[in-house]
Order: sequence, then structure tokens, then C-alpha cells
Amino acid sequence: MANPPMRHILRAAGIAAAVALTSLPATAQQTQIRGFSDVTYRAGSRNTAPNDFGLGQFDLYITSKLANNFHFLGESVFEYDEGFLVDVERVIITWSPDSRLNVGAGKHHTPIGYWNNAYHHGAVLQPTIERPLMFKFEDEGGVLPIHTTGLLLSGNDIGPAHLGYSFLVGNGIGSTPVADNNPGKSVTAEIRSQLTSYLEVGVSGYDDLASRGTLNMAGDSLPAAMRQRMLGAHIALLGSHYEFISEYQRVLNHMEGDGTHGTNAMYVYAGRRFGSFVPYLRYDRLDFAKVDPYFVPTDDQVSLVGARYDFSAAGTVKLEGRERKRELDKSTKEIVAQIAIGF
Repeated sequence: MANPPMRHILRAAGIAAAVALTSLPATAQQTQIRGFSDVTYRAGSRNTAPNDFGLGQFDLYITSKLANNFHFLGESVFEYDEGFLVDVERVIITWSPDSRLNVGAGKHHTPIGYWNNAYHHGAVLQPTIERPLMFKFEDEGGVLPIHTTGLLLSGNDIGPAHLGYSFLVGNGIGSTPVADNNPGKSVTAEIRSQLTSYLEVGVSGYDDLASRGTLNMAGDSLPAAMRQRMLGAHIALLGSHYEFISEYQRVLNHMEGDGTHGTNAMYVYAGRRFGSFVPYLRYDRLDFAKVDPYFVPTDDQVSLVGARYDFSAAGTVKLEGRERKRELDKSTKEIVAQIAIGF
């Protein structure tokens, strides 16, 4: 089979592959700054917002080799929300003596599943215009812990199964990047196998204890401490002709005296590549427990059909037709177009 195209290599390796640093003496330092941006147009049915153009995230991505085996990664996003705001999305100082051992301290993308670590904040990297419902960012109403500030141990390409692992201990639910609201820490563990150059499978788990008084997603205070546990699995096939990604997370929220409430989150993406042109489909679904102490229990699903044209290794145009159905709301339909670039 032919080697995957460069675009897939960039996606699988993440932004780091595009800004990999050459070997330098221990006393030298090299800093590189890259960026990503996008512009989107939406035209929807009468139940949606008016037709409009919108700026996406303006993402600055910085890497620096500090010394032998020590590296820095920073990612800051400028976005508009009733005024331009700056979010520091990732800040990581990493000691990496070997591909099988990396120790990183800072703010990470939590290693739950595939999408959250393969596709970061540059829209050009991901195969669809927006992230799946289950991987929406926290400030967009996302239901999963997309970012965690803490200590990450990770490695890749171990043994004949090309195993990789991630183990993250950090601040949990209700915390900030500079402080936690309780002495307990969240724990995330993932193990994956790069079965071939284009096929990866993996499983992940997450555990945290949210203190009494932590705000839930409705903005109300938890009346008691709540344990949140997640278990997920993913499969990602990104070949020279076919693309397929599917993920599932089972989220269990347990509050003493209130029982355990289960939520299911999943999506399926499939595409077929014809040179630089890729038609694709995606289906997302969130199924909540009818009563939940943390989530707003409103089931949600999105169906979309789209097409992508990769006019360069760091430039793409996408067009999608979508239908969204939320419990107790009218369904909405829209056409969305986007041009996204890396620079």
C-alpha cells in the first residue's frame, strides 16, 4: 500500500511534526513560531442565527529547544467573544530522553481518545470544520475535560505492537490552570497501539473527585462531593484512500445519596480521498441520564455531510451540510463553508 499522504502524517503527529527542531548543542536555543487561522461562513434555517461570516481562532504555536532533551511548547489562541480574548491553551515543559519516555509539566490536552490529541486548535489539521460534540472546548459548552494542568508521562513505539501510553495527574473539575479547588487530583491513563502506519486503536480512563460547592454545567453548586469516572475507546484509520475515526466515552457521575448517573458520548467519521479532494460523513451523539448532578441532561446529535479540498499541506477548504437535533428544541439545518490555513 502506498505511504499515507503528507497531510495524514501531519495530522497523526500533530503540530509538533511540522515544527520539529534539529539537534543543537546543549548551550544553544532555537525558538520557532507558527500559526493557524480560519474564516467561516454559515447559512442556516429559520431556527438558526442569521447568515454570517465569522473569524475562527487565531492560533500562535511556539516551540523551543531549551537544552539537550528539554523542550518548551506554548499555544495561545486569540478569539472573539464580545471583544477579542486571549486563551493560553497549552504550556508544556518537557524532558524527553527517549521516544519511549517523555515527562511534561504544564497545561495539556487531556489524553482521552484520539481527536483531542491528534487535532489541537488549528482547524486546518482536523478533517471537519468543527470538533465533534463530545470534544467541544470547555468554553464552548464541552462536556469532557479537554484540558488538564499537571504532570504527564508518555511514550511511543514500544515493542512489536508499537504501543504508546499517557499517564496524567493534574488539577480536576472546577480547577483553574493556576490552582486546584481541592487536594485530590484527577488521573488520566491511556494506552494505544499503532498497529500499522495508518491504523491506531486505544483505550483511556479518567477519574476525579469534585468538591462540594463546585459549579456544575448549569452554573449551580454541587450539594455534595461528586466522583466522575470515564472509560473510552477509539479507532483511527487514516490511509492514502480511506479515512475512518470513531470514539466512545462512558461518563459516570456519582454523588453520595444520589446514585450513579451514566452519560454516553460518541461520534463516527468516514471519508474517501480522491487526490486532494475528500468527501466525508460524520455523526455525533450525546445521551445523558435523565437526571444528573453535573451535566445539563439535554440529549444532542449532529449529522453532517461534507467535502474537503486540501489545496496545500497547510491549507484547506471545507463545505458541510448539517442537521442538529437537541432534546426539547427544534432541529436546525445549516450550510457551513470554511477556509483554514497554517503559516
